[in-house]
Amino acid sequence: MIDKPIFDFTNGKGWGIPINVPDKPTMGIYLCNGPDNRVVNEEENCNQITKLNFTGPVGIASAMYYSLVFMLGTEKFNVSKIDEWIEISPTFTEYYQKTVSSKRQLEAQIKEGLGSAASAVADYELVEHDLRKYGRIMKLFSEKDEHSLRSMFIDQVDMHTGEGFSLFSMPKRWPTIITDFQAMNDTDLEINPVAKKLNVSKAESTILVTKNKMFVNWKGEFLNVVKRRYETLKGLETARKKSIEEYKIWLKPYISRYKMTKLGSESALGRANVFKSFSDLAGISTYTNNITIWAWKDLKPTEARKSDVIKEGDFIIHPYDSYVRDNLILDPKKGLAKEYPWLANERFYCSDCKKYYASKTDLCPKCKRPVEKRTVADEVVEEQILPDWKAKRFALNPSELYYSFFIIDVFRSGSRLTIGEIEDITFSVYAYAISQNIMLVKLLELKCREMEFERYIDEIIGLKLGQEDIMDVVKKEFPLLFGKKGEEENALDKFMKELRVMFSGISRSSSAMKMPKMEGIMFSKPGQYETDYADRITKYYLNVIGGEFNMINKFLKGKMGVG
Repeated sequence: MIDKPIFDFTNGKGWGIPINVPDKPTMGIYLCNGPDNRVVNEEENCNQITKLNFTGPVGIASAMYYSLVFMLGTEKFNVSKIDEWIEISPTFTEYYQKTVSSKRQLEAQIKEGLGSAASAVADYELVEHDLRKYGRIMKLFSEKDEHSLRSMFIDQVDMHTGEGFSLFSMPKRWPTIITDFQAMNDTDLEINPVAKKLNVSKAESTILVTKNKMFVNWKGEFLNVVKRRYETLKGLETARKKSIEEYKIWLKPYISRYKMTKLGSESALGRANVFKSFSDLAGISTYTNNITIWAWKDLKPTEARKSDVIKEGDFIIHPYDSYVRDNLILDPKKGLAKEYPWLANERFYCSDCKKYYASKTDLCPKCKRPVEKRTVADEVVEEQILPDWKAKRFALNPSELYYSFFIIDVFRSGSRLTIGEIEDITFSVYAYAISQNIMLVKLLELKCREMEFERYIDEIIGLKLGQEDIMDVVKKEFPLLFGKKGEEENALDKFMKELRVMFSGISRSSSAMKMPKMEGIMFSKPGQYETDYADRITKYYLNVIGGEFNMINKFLKGKMGVG
């Protein structure tokens, strides 16, 4: 898993999503209610947080975990694993070999695969060099560049006939002999006509005709050789290029599995936890495993929503509003962009073509209309998250405004003692009622973690450097060599570009006064979501959350044999 902290729910201090409480300015802009510090000792004062522990024979605790996640699935929750790590003492030989040693084996396989890929790249470069060389020769033949072919014959063929016999050694006697040879045609094969045509002596004409016959024969044979060699090299180039791509594809599963086998001691916090762990005793075979999962589904209040809410478009209220975009996603200090700064990278969007462009442009390459300046976050939300939402995938529903959101931390540990093996498991459950715009932020965070994982794999196999393709990095380093020459602007392009500059100033001034986007019905209260904490949020939303929380609580207690 990736080494990034989770964008957690907070009490308003630090990095995270602030919990909403009564009289807070953000009430109505979004709903986010639940434990604000996830201190499990407060569960007696809140029906949204609990901590349950069970110790039993080996295998029982793990079975509880699987029973829980499968039960959540049957209750129409979408369940996603967010993070996991494991730590095993070397004295637990069997388990250690299955996990830590297998990771070392994966590491060796990855190194071997990268070495093979590097060797394939070296072979590819050699083949490509020869292919370029023969490609230039093929171009000479296709363009019928006789002057260059005769120069090649003089430089690389005739010069090896020896001193006194090559054209290079004859200018002492006939100063213009090389120039005269260049002026000949393939049909100049008779001595007297050549002497008359070039106005040279019969002796020089004899040499020129002899060399010309050699050139004509060489050219015919050489063309056949070059054709065969070019075809062979072209096939080798394709094979080598494909093998490099295949090596990278073959490596992805190994790198993926290697990264997912995350040891607790790989991070500073994990090492500190292992160092202070009371269960990790010297000489005792132990292991610890921590898993964090998210579970969510749409929240249907006990009171049916009134009919005055009119659905416009795909959503009742669009979940991607300007408040969460500017404050919870793109804010460089308090938003997701603090840990994922590439979310704020520029993208250019054509509203007519419905297409995003990564490279800077003022006009759409297709329709030549002005483009809007947007961000990577906008692109990910619009092209990856919202389509799934509209299709009602992953327990998302565009007809619902609120969601039940559960964070479940599972801490599993085991020990092998002389009296037998025991396994201990602790479930820490945190329940939240959130509005759909906060649900979108969590979905974007989940997508960011997936993209970071893919980026790590691409960096290992040499496809990307950071968030950029290798070719884009090279183009930035040497723009004059790799940049394409721009097409000349016509009058329309120039006018549209000036129009774009004019409207960009208006856009910048209006963005400073940006308020939460109001789509659909306008409520006579701040924001678009519930603000009545005492009469509505607690009775109609938290009441449902409490029922789902109690269901999970009772299920786990039942599995533990507790009434």
